[in-house]
Amino acid sequence: MSMKSNKFDLRFNPVSLLILICFVLVNIPAQAALPPGKFQIRGIATDAETGKSIPYATVTAQNIHGIIKRLATDAEGKFSFALDSTGKYSVLVQSVGFKTGIFEVNIEDKTAKIDLGAIKLAPGTENIAGVSVTAQKPLIRTEVDKIVYNIEADPDSKTATALEMFRKLPMVTVDGEDNIQVKGSSNFKILLNGKSSSMLSQNPKDVLRSLPANSIRDIEVITNPSSKYDAEGTGGILNIITNKKQLDGFMARINAGVDTRGGYNGGIYATSKLRKFGFSVNYNYNDSRQPQGENYSYRENFLSQIYHYTESSSINNSKGKSNMAMGEASYEIDSLNLISLSFWGYTGDYNSVEVMSTHDFDTNHNQTREFLNHSTSANHYGNISGNIDYQRTFKKPDKSFTLSYKLEQTPRRTNAVNGIEGILNYDDYQQQSKNSASGAEHTFQMDYYNPVTKKHQVEGGVKYILRRNISNSDISRFDALQDLWIRDETRNNDLDYDQHIIGIYGGYVLKLKKMSIKTGIRVEGTINDGNFRSVKDTSFTNRMFNLIPYITLSENLGKGQNIRISYTQRLQRPGIYYLNPYRNDQDPLNISYGNPNLDAEISHTVDLSYGKFADKFNINLSLNGALVNNSINPVSVINGAGVRATTYKNIGKSQQFGSYANGSYRPGSKISINANLNINYALLESNDGRNLKNEGFNYSGFLNLRYTVWKNGTISGYAGLYSPRIMLQGKSSPYQFVGVNLSQELLKKKLTASVSISDPFREKVKYTSSFDDPTFRQNSTYLYVSRMIRFNLSYRFGELKGEIKKAKRGIKNEDLKGGGDNSGGSNGG
Repeated sequence: MSMKSNKFDLRFNPVSLLILICFVLVNIPAQAALPPGKFQIRGIATDAETGKSIPYATVTAQNIHGIIKRLATDAEGKFSFALDSTGKYSVLVQSVGFKTGIFEVNIEDKTAKIDLGAIKLAPGTENIAGVSVTAQKPLIRTEVDKIVYNIEADPDSKTATALEMFRKLPMVTVDGEDNIQVKGSSNFKILLNGKSSSMLSQNPKDVLRSLPANSIRDIEVITNPSSKYDAEGTGGILNIITNKKQLDGFMARINAGVDTRGGYNGGIYATSKLRKFGFSVNYNYNDSRQPQGENYSYRENFLSQIYHYTESSSINNSKGKSNMAMGEASYEIDSLNLISLSFWGYTGDYNSVEVMSTHDFDTNHNQTREFLNHSTSANHYGNISGNIDYQRTFKKPDKSFTLSYKLEQTPRRTNAVNGIEGILNYDDYQQQSKNSASGAEHTFQMDYYNPVTKKHQVEGGVKYILRRNISNSDISRFDALQDLWIRDETRNNDLDYDQHIIGIYGGYVLKLKKMSIKTGIRVEGTINDGNFRSVKDTSFTNRMFNLIPYITLSENLGKGQNIRISYTQRLQRPGIYYLNPYRNDQDPLNISYGNPNLDAEISHTVDLSYGKFADKFNINLSLNGALVNNSINPVSVINGAGVRATTYKNIGKSQQFGSYANGSYRPGSKISINANLNINYALLESNDGRNLKNEGFNYSGFLNLRYTVWKNGTISGYAGLYSPRIMLQGKSSPYQFVGVNLSQELLKKKLTASVSISDPFREKVKYTSSFDDPTFRQNSTYLYVSRMIRFNLSYRFGELKGEIKKAKRGIKNEDLKGGGDNSGGSNGG
């Protein structure tokens, strides 16, 4: 079926539009700026021990009314600024690793210039009593083993979802179907506050769509995790750090929003503390609607002359709702002993309706078969987990010993009904497919960390995980004569699956004057026991032992520059989504199921990166490579009847080589620009004797611009472009997106009102994919509504002075290879 192209879309380039906007805003006439101040203050920040200047130190001028000026010293440690009015001011000079320097300045009418001279900062850290300073955090910062994106510093986070913010993360891509990749790999883990979540592994799209970005503080991109992390996640780890607002008393924030599709959302965040006991809770509800979409596909079957060509078209719509709650509490037994608890809960329902028309033709293009498929699908999924930590600290700063236990339950249910209406050479029938799956996980962990000296740090720990997964399915056909559903005993597939994992790790850090070395090793043993029950019961057991080394070398080059190189191994164990043998044949010509005999895949990764931070800009550059010899890949085959079957196998051999660049620029206090670019080359091969092979370049780019139009009012815009995605048996079409957001803060910044629009220049998006196999080839097109306008209100009230304490170390289970689709169904494939 042919589709008309959108001429307007072909001419429109969203990236070029944002570049033009950037150029206009950066070149706003200087006459629009405020006149310079009358009173000049200058100085130079120096190291009290060496006498050398300190580049990019933070300088703050404040009085009884608050912060008046904030700036950074230049590469030589010098600074100069102007004040407009007389009075008493405090000038604070701060830099990481040094004690804060405080100078009291009294400006009178006769004062013209004040030269503070060489300001000597002593090495060390300290708390400044009675002085409150809030630093302006960079949007992106690099640490020894990760890159951190500061969600709080991004104004778009006030109205966006977590999934929308993922599009901005360095080395992360989100395509037109909301599939997430890290460094070009789909094998990664998402953690929540350093702890694993089965729901985030199995159904990340829906969870991230319903998680408001304003509940997140940071997202850590850990592409080469150290030995303290579980060895799973070949592409790396994305760690979501939620807000833990400082408090002493009570603070709360409520928010609500609606969109032009009929969806709505609401939530509340509250936190409080009473003496030694503190707690925080976060609840959000989300109702989403997806307007009617259209699917078209064309397939050529080389194994059949009768059903050689297949054309299908469908229309569908869906809606979903979700509830999410999370919280934490702590009790300080005394100054050295702390008990902390946390919980996370998520439930969701996703319902869809689809009508599909299928036509088959022989090699002479004569029609040989035709039928309609009316299908409905109801899915319920959830995740409930709780964590308790005991932490023992010591008089030596940062030395700690932690005991942790975590319990997690993951229920999933799917009920699909489809009615086949035969039109030509196809029988009518009605079928109902039910699947009930659940997972229970128990984790016990012990961690020890000791900064022996300023140069030497050691850490170690042990972890045990017990996972129990159950999947039961029923397939029934409707008998019109008896007017009842009859169970098909020959097609039921049940699975009981237990997994035992024991892990032991040790790590060491050496910090020299300019160089740091972080190394470690992790030993993991795994036992898998499964029982597959169908017409013929099958049991399987496998054992795995893995030794995972890790090393990172980083050097401070001075003047805000650093370079880092690292190597590690990662594994990816298949989750129940990939193991579940439940056969999803809601579309009788396209069935899918999991494979309970999958093994873990192992990846070798190397990363070289460079970073530079300055007052107005920062930049990060990276080169990386990864090699996997037994990767888990979807595999599709077709038979002579035209039925395509998809499952998963360890047949992949992949080589990934990538480069990454990210930069941000703040030419003034009103404008900020952020951009990133990824270029990867992928070589994918099969090792199952079928000689499947695919290779090519992937690239993606993102540009974000924010401009303060008036007092407390901002406008921001973003645009992104993704190249076709390379897969073992095909590739997808390129994808681009654009959006605009307008936000206004009111009532002393307690009330925020905003309006945002995604894809303002087009209503619908066309997304295509191709699939090639020696037995068949298929092209698919998906047309869906992308334009949406969202309105949001957020109100904050309360006072903040302290913070809820929590154990510095806890359970992090990032080992499962997750899966799932928008529906959250539990079927494999």
